[in-house]
Amino acid sequence: MASASHIELPSFDTGEYEASELHMSEGKAVLRVHIAGREPVQIAFACVRWHRFTSLYACPAEWISGYYFKVGVVGNSRELAEHLEADQASVKPYKQLHHFRIFLDKTGCHEFLAESADAL
Repeated sequence: MASASHIELPSFDTGEYEASELHMSEGKAVLRVHIAGREPVQIAFACVRWHRFTSLYACPAEWISGYYFKVGVVGNSRELAEHLEADQASVKPYKQLHHFRIFLDKTGCHEFLAESADAL
């Protein structure tokens, strides 16, 4: 399974989006996106160091554009730079971190600092 810097969800009418759920354990996260009449779309994030959820009405427009029902890498991420500077571990559990973001209509934005993101 190849790691991706961009993962698009299958094509669907946005009115069919029902909900999402996030499961996190031991540095791994799986985001499940529920779409009417389909199996949930699952996206796995490996070696998660940070997660943030922002509700729909608090998401700035720039967080929506380019991330609408798709996972993308945030360029020039202040959050990533601050995390890397603050991480004092002598041995890092990751090779490289990326700032991933996805905007889910009716829900909001999920963001992760993680080594990789993969569609399952």
